[in-house]
Amino acid sequence: MPFSFSFSNPVALWLLPPLALYFGWTAWRSLADLSPARRNIALGLRLLVLSLLVFALAGAQIVRFNQQLATMFILDYSDSVSPDAKTRALDFIQRAVSSKRNDDQFGIVVFGRESYVELAPQTAKSVSGIKTVAPTEFTDIAAAMRLGMASLPEGAQKRIVVLSDGNENLGDAREEALSASSNNVKVDVVSLASPQRREVLLEKLTMPNEAKISEPVEIRVIARATQGTKGKLNLFRDGELIGTREVELQQGKNIYTFPQTVKKSGASTFEAKLEVPGGADTNAENNRALGFLNVQGKPRILLVSNDPAQDQFLVNALAKEKVNVEMRGPGGLPADLRGMQPYDAIVLDNVPAWELSGTQMLSLQSYVRDLGCGLIMVGGEQSYGPGGYRSTPVEEALPVTMDIKQMQYIPGGAVAMVMHSCEFPQGNDWAKSVCTQVVRQLGDQDYAGLVVFGMDASMVFNGGMLKVGPNRGYMQTAIRGIDPGDMPDFDAALEVAYKGLTGTKAYLKHCIILSDGDPSPPAPELVKRFNAAKITVSTIVIQPHDNSGNQNMWEIAREHQGRFYKVNNPAQIPNIFLKEAATVSRSAIVEDTFVPRVTAESAILKGIGGLPPLLGYVATSPKTTAREILKSKEDDPILATWQYGLGKSVAWTSDARRRWSAGWLPWSGYSKYWAQAVRWAMRTTTSADLQTNVTIEKGRGKVSIEAVDEKGNFVNFLNPKARLIKPDYKASDITLEQVGPGRYEAQFDARQLGTYLVNIRTQNGDKTRSQITGGVLPYSPEYASVGTNDFLLRQVADRSNGDVLKLDEAQKVFNRPRTPARLPVDIWIYLLMIAACLFPLDVAVRRLLIGEEQLMALSDRLRNRKSKGDNPQRGDTAEKLRAARLEREAKRAGTGSGSQPPGAPSAPSAPKAPARPANAPPPPVANAPQSPPPKTDAPTS
Repeated sequence: MPFSFSFSNPVALWLLPPLALYFGWTAWRSLADLSPARRNIALGLRLLVLSLLVFALAGAQIVRFNQQLATMFILDYSDSVSPDAKTRALDFIQRAVSSKRNDDQFGIVVFGRESYVELAPQTAKSVSGIKTVAPTEFTDIAAAMRLGMASLPEGAQKRIVVLSDGNENLGDAREEALSASSNNVKVDVVSLASPQRREVLLEKLTMPNEAKISEPVEIRVIARATQGTKGKLNLFRDGELIGTREVELQQGKNIYTFPQTVKKSGASTFEAKLEVPGGADTNAENNRALGFLNVQGKPRILLVSNDPAQDQFLVNALAKEKVNVEMRGPGGLPADLRGMQPYDAIVLDNVPAWELSGTQMLSLQSYVRDLGCGLIMVGGEQSYGPGGYRSTPVEEALPVTMDIKQMQYIPGGAVAMVMHSCEFPQGNDWAKSVCTQVVRQLGDQDYAGLVVFGMDASMVFNGGMLKVGPNRGYMQTAIRGIDPGDMPDFDAALEVAYKGLTGTKAYLKHCIILSDGDPSPPAPELVKRFNAAKITVSTIVIQPHDNSGNQNMWEIAREHQGRFYKVNNPAQIPNIFLKEAATVSRSAIVEDTFVPRVTAESAILKGIGGLPPLLGYVATSPKTTAREILKSKEDDPILATWQYGLGKSVAWTSDARRRWSAGWLPWSGYSKYWAQAVRWAMRTTTSADLQTNVTIEKGRGKVSIEAVDEKGNFVNFLNPKARLIKPDYKASDITLEQVGPGRYEAQFDARQLGTYLVNIRTQNGDKTRSQITGGVLPYSPEYASVGTNDFLLRQVADRSNGDVLKLDEAQKVFNRPRTPARLPVDIWIYLLMIAACLFPLDVAVRRLLIGEEQLMALSDRLRNRKSKGDNPQRGDTAEKLRAARLEREAKRAGTGSGSQPPGAPSAPSAPKAPARPANAPPPPVANAPQSPPPKTDAPTS
């Protein structure tokens, strides 16, 4: 692989010439006393160390060059891309990789709302297909490009190929293209054009943000069509049809205007729906648009009753006190939070929980907690615990709980559940779900048992009936773990249930049978015993084999004064367990004559005295922070209030009818009492000098407000607060920042389909202003795209120096002129290590004097350490060196600088030393320390 040298910080190389001159000059002066050879060596080492340090400072690198190409294909699988276009895109990838070099790599990223790596970079030459399932309701090209770049391997040329229609609605692909360019990644684009289809859609519904009662407003509907067609345009306000028009749609954009005069106050939702003939449209999801309008006027109250005729007393009382109230039946509660928010308070009068959907309960909870509205629950035989509200979102919003803590005077109930194996695949799971939820709904003082059939019928919960309070968790776990068997008849199982129920001291006893109806009906004698013990039996048939199963189960329920249910889908299960648990919870109803005691002051009782007696109520328990205003003689709450989130709720545990409030209906304070209760709970709003607007675009929502005072001047430094409620009913606080005179803005994530409500509150001195506004994402933005956005794709390619490819140019992906990839490897750390190793050598050359004598002494020491078995040849060599040294010394002594001048008599020569035997020890070295003579025993003379 070719390579070269480079520097990451080449500017530092300019330090080398001046430093080399400086160190060379100083070294030449400081090393003048050394021999020329040593001086040159020292100078060379010093300059070498200096060069290594400068190269390290300059970031020395070895650069390798690689011709390998790594490509990531970014494949758009969003809803706006047709299946045919996706097939052609996959074929493009297959043709491209089949023409690549063997060492080239490719990978695939599949994206929609999210991005996933379908295939990591590899050298294969085929694509088996796409297995990744990505959310398809959005298109985020930018996120897919980021993932693709992160997946590319190092050391190769990098390229991305985006196959998309360009209709992005999340992120910014153009900004991501600039990021790719800065990382030397080229982005090619391939436009995926879908076949031309007939499409009609509503783009937007526009209207003023605010209006007053009887003020005319103009509602504008913006529609778009790919081809001309006829249609019918309907306009709704809060679900009520207020206008319709036959329209002639032209190709392109069409605008229709609906003049309106608003007659109801509150925050209202307007919705436009377009109906077109069959074949004139492809996606019906995009034929609707929504908008919000705040209408200033009197507060509105919604009263929902299970029996409107009996609640006419309450409606008349509120109307007498000038309360703007609207009454509906149990099916009249709005389906979601968007429909509830126009009302300032909602009253539930004896409405059971099984009349409400799960969405309605969540909406009521958010209605109070997040929108700051009011909720009032009026008691009755189908309210609170007997109405099935235990452990529901509505209970969380109320100031009381359905668990009765003072049970000395209220007997509990008991329920035995008989489970028979269902041959329907999901039948047992549905049956377990009913049993689990029934246990969840029962009170702490109630009893529960479960009967299954194995070799014989038996109780599951430790062999009998258990009190629910301390055993609720154990019971639910046991239910999920059972495997019910088939039973020939119901006699054995009902006998076990009978013994269990009659063995308790419960006031109400109930039995639930869950089966496909195959077993034979119980014997008449057993039916009589159940009726004599006042044990009711309800039956739930799950996917019976034939009508005889339905008939058998219906007969059992009729004979035991129970209910019969036929379950065909799991959506029916919630209503079933709520009703059956409520059968046992009827023990919470207390019927006795008493005068409620005032235990706390409240605006609800202001100016009211001499309360009439009540004839009954539903027993509940107050929550810790609740305010108990009225109590029964048993200290149970009759009237309780509390603040829940931004709103308020009121619990009146007696009724507002003749059954328990017969003495209150003719009472002069009846109207005032209920009017003050409603006004205390309702949302506190002003006609707000706030111009609000919520927009949603590319997965982001923006809420903006303009604040002005009564004189039209901008109001600054408000520090507004806002509560955002998303379509999944998850709420969060968002901060609005001032961006201009009187203008405040905040952004939020808006990728869920549905309604986004915003409760805006401002505090200016002692004045609080609030307003509810919202925005809607009615359908996936994928359905708002018609055609391809080639302009965006071209910009992505231009900003990253990429190319715009056609679907028949797959071979160009890998077969184009290449610029070798540079792979720099830092080596400066190694240069520092070499310089560190050379530095001691530089010091040694300048400071250490190593002559022949030092070498000879070192040789002697090494020789003396050798053992006798060492190689004798090494000793002879040392002797020869010693003899040569002595001979040179002798010559210097005779002819050295100290010799006599010419003509002088020569000095007598020294006697020649006798030859030393080979094994004789060496002569003593001059000035060497002498060992003392050995001691002898001979006497000295």
